[in-house]
Amino acid sequence: MTAEVAADPGRPERTLTPASPSSAAATRVRELFSHPSRVAAFLWSMGAGAVASALVVRHWPGPSLVALVTALALAASCALVRATVSGRLPCWSLQVDVGLANLLVSVVAWAGAARHVDLANLYLLAEVFALLYLPLRSALGHLAAAGAAYAVVLWLGPRPAEPPTIAWLSVFASAVVVGVVMVGLVSVLHGVAREDPLTGLANRRAWDERLDAEIERAQRSGEVLSVVVVDLDGFKAVNDARGHQAGDRLLQATAASWRDATRGGGDLLARLGGDEFGLLASGADDVAAHGLARRLVEALPHGVSGSVGVATWDRAEGASDLVRRADRAMYRAKRRRRRSQGTDRA
Repeated sequence: MTAEVAADPGRPERTLTPASPSSAAATRVRELFSHPSRVAAFLWSMGAGAVASALVVRHWPGPSLVALVTALALAASCALVRATVSGRLPCWSLQVDVGLANLLVSVVAWAGAARHVDLANLYLLAEVFALLYLPLRSALGHLAAAGAAYAVVLWLGPRPAEPPTIAWLSVFASAVVVGVVMVGLVSVLHGVAREDPLTGLANRRAWDERLDAEIERAQRSGEVLSVVVVDLDGFKAVNDARGHQAGDRLLQATAASWRDATRGGGDLLARLGGDEFGLLASGADDVAAHGLARRLVEALPHGVSGSVGVATWDRAEGASDLVRRADRAMYRAKRRRRRSQGTDRA
């Protein structure tokens, strides 16, 4: 349970290659949902299609016909705008989409009631989108506004086939259930996207995001910031001699041994890739960071050693340069250990 610990300047940072998707369809779906503008275009198209279907299957009185045709034209226009300009619109424009969608659904719900055609369920498209892509407070605000708008429609518009209270509950009870499920799923997926599935530690994506945020915070507050990089010694030999399952168990045991070695909520421990780990220690100067590095070394499982590099932010470099300095320091420590042992093995 030994290690070399070095501070600070190697080798470019390691990066994790994303897992290949299981199919071309999965790739397309993931690509679609990663772009809110494309999802907005898709949902606007669905709404326009629903209104167009209603126009075809019923004969509409004049006011309802005008309302439905106007809503169809606006929905189709919004779909076209979102499909063509894509991500060039500012983020706040998504709020406009949801607000406009709720307004148009209120209009078509009022028009549809004249022929007992229920179009109020289109509210769900707008609320699902809001819960996926808007801050929770904004999404809940849009949901409340849509509920109030539909109540006004039921109060002032033609009477629906079912009692107004039942009509309102059938839509917005569903919206609340869908909302709870969506918030839960988004929370779970957000965590999964930032967690290494093997060790349960933060992954490289979470590390990069947190490091950028901590550097920005340190620039404002003047607080110190350090990173510690640890590379397990002889990990390739374990994989070669005993198989990848043994290597996976070693990584899991290492991660478990370190859970009590950090300072709690202020530190971020991450698997950066392969057998390389990182500790982000906000508020830790060079002395404190070396102390944390020693604690990580001492907590390693029996018979496991690692090479450690430490770098403290110099208040000018970017995140990648800071990690690169720690990585270089770790490799200098590894080379010193190899020289002292008279071996070039990893």
